[in-house]
Amino acid sequence: MLEIQGNRLPARAALRRDGLYLALRDIGPEELRDAFMQETVVRIPASESIVHIAREDIGKSAPDTAPAGLIFHVARCGSTLISQLLKQHDNLVVYAEPLPVNEILLPPHKWPRHELVAALRSLGDAFARHARKPYVLKFSSWNTLFCDILAEAFPDSPWVLSLRDPVEVGVSLLSQPAGWMQGAEEPSRELSRYIDPDGASQSSEEFVARLYGAFCEAGCRLDARRGRLVRYQALPAAVWEIVTPHFSLVIDDRQRDRMAQAARINSKGPVGKAAEFASDAATKQAAASAGLRQAIDAFARPQLERLGRLHAS
Repeated sequence: MLEIQGNRLPARAALRRDGLYLALRDIGPEELRDAFMQETVVRIPASESIVHIAREDIGKSAPDTAPAGLIFHVARCGSTLISQLLKQHDNLVVYAEPLPVNEILLPPHKWPRHELVAALRSLGDAFARHARKPYVLKFSSWNTLFCDILAEAFPDSPWVLSLRDPVEVGVSLLSQPAGWMQGAEEPSRELSRYIDPDGASQSSEEFVARLYGAFCEAGCRLDARRGRLVRYQALPAAVWEIVTPHFSLVIDDRQRDRMAQAARINSKGPVGKAAEFASDAATKQAAASAGLRQAIDAFARPQLERLGRLHAS
């Protein structure tokens, strides 16, 4: 088990032959107001220390250090709104798209699955010691491809999967690709193999459609009894009507009002530079090409419908 004192945020992770290394930053939980944890790490200067967990000791986390909930998503679907509204809860810490999770999960995997699971549990233990109260992990979109590994690491943690119409997601990703999708570097190539292993995509429209389908296919591997689907059109009310009760988080009228007020602000805006949120669903639907819609119907909607059936039973 880790010995972490004070506000030591796990900011980086590295898997080596002799174990797991974590870089800890002196940043308190109350500072995690940015849309993404890494933005907080960049924004706040802090001292750093390195801890090493020997390979034979990984996964030996303390009792009751699992997250209160896990947030998976299909990208550009309101998941950041969910995590930002949960930060309005008085007794909760939210780690949004933490880089250490990415560094453990990024393929090609250096360790076998059971050791990846153990490393994620040790990382969860580090987050629990930093939070010193219930906490939630909101993952990067591509992490959803490996959601079954994350769910195995935290078998007692409920999960939600945030969804949006695949046409709107596709339009967003085509106009502004996610960072990991850009370029021909190794991370992009490796992740692409999980989305389109045969390299069969004939266009960028087909690739993003296959990506959405891969997210939904991965979601089908999860235990539906532990999960809930959260649809974009149900936000923000779904946060206090679905997510918080599913995560066993009690909220009062004051906290719900704070969440509703926060939902009026662009959830991805920089700290201290609030901008009013404006829905773009109609704009994205209007911008969708015929090619994108055809690709969505072929590669994304069947998997989305399958996922919906699993949660309708």
